[in-house]
Amino acid sequence: MKNTRLLALVILIITVVAAIFRFWDVVMLFFLSAIIAYLLSPIVNLLTFKGKVPRGLAVAITAAGVVGSIVWLAVLVVPYAVTAITGIVDDLMAYAANFDQLLANINGLLASWHLPQPVLDFATDVVGQADVYLAKFFSLALNWLMSTTTGLFDVVVVVILIVYFMLDGAKMIQNGIDALPQRAAVRVGRVVTESNRYTWKYLGTRVLISLGMAITSYIGFSIIGLRYALLFAILAFVMDFIPYFGSIIAGLVDSVFALITGGVGLAVKVLIFVLVVQQIEGNVVAPKLQGKSVDLHPIWVMFALLACSEIWGPVGMLISTPVAAVVKTALRELYYYMLGDQKSAMVSVLSEDKTE
Repeated sequence: MKNTRLLALVILIITVVAAIFRFWDVVMLFFLSAIIAYLLSPIVNLLTFKGKVPRGLAVAITAAGVVGSIVWLAVLVVPYAVTAITGIVDDLMAYAANFDQLLANINGLLASWHLPQPVLDFATDVVGQADVYLAKFFSLALNWLMSTTTGLFDVVVVVILIVYFMLDGAKMIQNGIDALPQRAAVRVGRVVTESNRYTWKYLGTRVLISLGMAITSYIGFSIIGLRYALLFAILAFVMDFIPYFGSIIAGLVDSVFALITGGVGLAVKVLIFVLVVQQIEGNVVAPKLQGKSVDLHPIWVMFALLACSEIWGPVGMLISTPVAAVVKTALRELYYYMLGDQKSAMVSVLSEDKTE
């Protein structure tokens, strides 16, 4: 009997995995809707606190806010972003001739340092292709922005799914937990509770830190004289969510654009400003505000970053850290569940106490 149940479980798991791969795009649509509904859940909970507003009305108000935000983005923000990115690409093309002269000057500077020829050739090639790489970067961003705003059917489907998830998402999770055996239900409930705590603690501090980074970048770029300061500040805000690499990529984009359009002087100012801000953020602000909100080893964060990027693309890179925290918690509880002794349960409890 036990072997029969085990075989049935294996068949069920294989069937579910096969169905996920077969309907991957649909699964991702549901996954995106569930994530957005989860992020909006605090608004619904605030409106329904102590029965102030019925849940259905709270969900309707929140959904109306989401639709209004989408319309606002489509009418105001997206045209600005498209215009700014188009202007950046045009500027890169317009400054191409000047960039050749700048490249010759840089080559002369590098040669005066008596660098080995292979190093000199490599540096020359990298600098020489900088305008091409930067133009491709912003062209890809423009194409993604345009393709995202034209998926009207997907937007409608996502909004409908968000409404259903906000209405019954918590109940669906609880019903799934209640259907499990008691010992498994305790573990799964612990995963849900701890993952929820990790995620909101991380997102709260990360948004605060990244918003500060964006405001500081906008002020600094405006003072320095970098064109499209607002767009580069938005880029700094978004890229700051990507562990380790995000801020570096944003800083390189800023510096290379400054180099091409404003010369070495502007590029040096931008680079120094970006390095100072990133050092303050990474060594002072982030440790003080964020601390060990997810308590993950850098190797685990790096693996999650690459894996989520492979699965969900650029969006996956933004959510890789909370996903890693959730997976870590789930694997730990699964291990303790399979071990199934008092010692493992005690270790789990102690681990939870340390995270408080």
